[in-house]
Amino acid sequence: MTDVLSSVQVVLQSAGYQTWDIPASKTPAVGFEDEAAMGFVCVFESPATLVKTWREAEAALLARFAAQFRLAGEKAWNVYFVLLTEARATDEQRREVRWIEEDLERTRKLTATGVMTREDVTTALLPLLPILSKPLLAPEDSAERLARRIAVIAPRVSNWALDASVSPAEVAARLRSDR
Repeated sequence: MTDVLSSVQVVLQSAGYQTWDIPASKTPAVGFEDEAAMGFVCVFESPATLVKTWREAEAALLARFAAQFRLAGEKAWNVYFVLLTEARATDEQRREVRWIEEDLERTRKLTATGVMTREDVTTALLPLLPILSKPLLAPEDSAERLARRIAVIAPRVSNWALDASVSPAEVAARLRSDR
């Protein structure tokens, strides 16, 4: 569990969150906060334990940090409670764990089971993370790209479609005549 919580801290810190360990908690937990959101990540022993005890863990953390919530202003409306377990869940347990996310009382919930690697942690925390990268398109001549697309969509007129001496009406007429 310590490894998962360490990975949680690394992923959240790299996304711009401040994080802190929450000692003396029944369930191992980490707190996090940035300028817009705040919350907790708890790691449970098993999916069954998660389903059985998550409400108690949430209530305990909310009570413990109530003073900070009162000082948080608008951010207090954007509190997340992330529930993770390293153990894999059965199909039924996975459904029960996912249902927790539908509970909108007190906090917004995110859940995941089978969380073992940093990639698993990142996937579980995606709703809290900024878009990680922009798609990079290779430099390309737009006329060539358009010609390739036309050849796929309407191969019969691909030679005429981009010919400046052929009007769009002629291209359309040729398309109709080839049917």
